[in-house]
Amino acid sequence: MFSGIVYDTGRIKAVKSAAGGAKIITIALNKPLLSSEKGVSIAVDGACLTAVAFRGLREFSADVSAETLDRTTAGMKKTGEVVNIEYPLTADKFLSGHIVQGHIDCTGTVKSIEKKGAGAVLKINYPAQYSRYLIEKGSITVSGISLTAYDTHDTSFTVSVIPETLASTAVKNMKTGDKVNLEFDLIGKYVEKFVRKGI
Repeated sequence: MFSGIVYDTGRIKAVKSAAGGAKIITIALNKPLLSSEKGVSIAVDGACLTAVAFRGLREFSADVSAETLDRTTAGMKKTGEVVNIEYPLTADKFLSGHIVQGHIDCTGTVKSIEKKGAGAVLKINYPAQYSRYLIEKGSITVSGISLTAYDTHDTSFTVSVIPETLASTAVKNMKTGDKVNLEFDLIGKYVEKFVRKGI
């Protein structure tokens, strides 16, 4: 489980093809790894990946399944691109963002980016079938960052990015037309299931 509070940004060092349509992605970090235990979960742009190899304290490799490649931006990543990095929550940490699984629902597209002082406002388009999980002032994870959605519509929403988030995450490299990973609020998904089943 994650919270959408980005720990570090990393840079894609290598992308290699693997069996079954999978890939192995290697990422170089700015900050030291919090854990170099093989099998640890690490969220990369919000997608929960399993670290399978380490090189020193600032580089790791992860397997990316064909399903993850199809559903996320992982299949579009190229060497040199910057990604957001988050480690799993521990029992002694503040839940500063919201409950995030690292299970990406779909990708969205950055429709516009407007600088607001030292921060920014992003408008993002997304598939209409997910609109039932998005509410005004509700939580949304955009490429691993816990943000608050507003001006919500069936195919678009807006988020404000504060200066600290803009400076310390991959948002500063985003451009109009870029694809982003989206994870909608977990609670809404369970509520929908309970209502449909009459629980």
